[in-house]
Amino acid sequence: MVAAGQALSLRQQRPVAHRQQDVMAASAVGQLAEGDTPVALHACGDLHVRLMAVATEAGCRQLAIAPCCYNRTQADTYQALSTRAQRSTLLLARHDLALVASEAVTAGRRVCRQRDTSMARRLGFDLWQRQLRGEDSYLPTPSLPASWQALSMRQWCMSMAALKGLQAPAEADWPRLEQQGWQRLAQVRNLELLRNLFRRPLELWLALDRALYLQQAGFRVRMGTFCAATLTPRNVLLLAER
Repeated sequence: MVAAGQALSLRQQRPVAHRQQDVMAASAVGQLAEGDTPVALHACGDLHVRLMAVATEAGCRQLAIAPCCYNRTQADTYQALSTRAQRSTLLLARHDLALVASEAVTAGRRVCRQRDTSMARRLGFDLWQRQLRGEDSYLPTPSLPASWQALSMRQWCMSMAALKGLQAPAEADWPRLEQQGWQRLAQVRNLELLRNLFRRPLELWLALDRALYLQQAGFRVRMGTFCAATLTPRNVLLLAER
């Protein structure tokens, strides 16, 4: 990727230097100087938190960050950055943070339909595997290649059963099982309605924690949006300047 980026910059005659760097390593500080302006568009979790710390240590006078995927962090629970957020009684686990990035507005109809079909089949399979195992508990299923979209419900369930090492009968009421999967998906969507009311407020709370952290480090911070939510729902931008 570094070589491809360098080749593109040369072809476009742009004075850009591409460097390979583990941004979580201590050596990342050496990549920034006081006159640099770090910009991070949709930097996930620990990456944008690390950038704020490195930019502060390097003495950068300004930076721009659009945070994303707050749950992409090593900690099991949210570690507040600012003093004010640290005093808050709000306790967030990693899976709570995933709520912020659970909205999908940029996917096309075909992608949305494929996602819903996959979820409906997983939910139908969940009912079936409980009967097969004689155990009323959820069985995690892995991410699947796009080729599984072409399978019928029977093929999908039999393939998943083989993948999970389950002894499955050759036949079942596949149309009914698939219908039950879609019914369960509708129930899940209804349950998500209340949960999703908290998505944007939680995102703003997390972004404000970062704004306050930068303010404590000596920056003047502005927080706003840089594009319409229809382009990307992760449209919160932090502009910080000493």
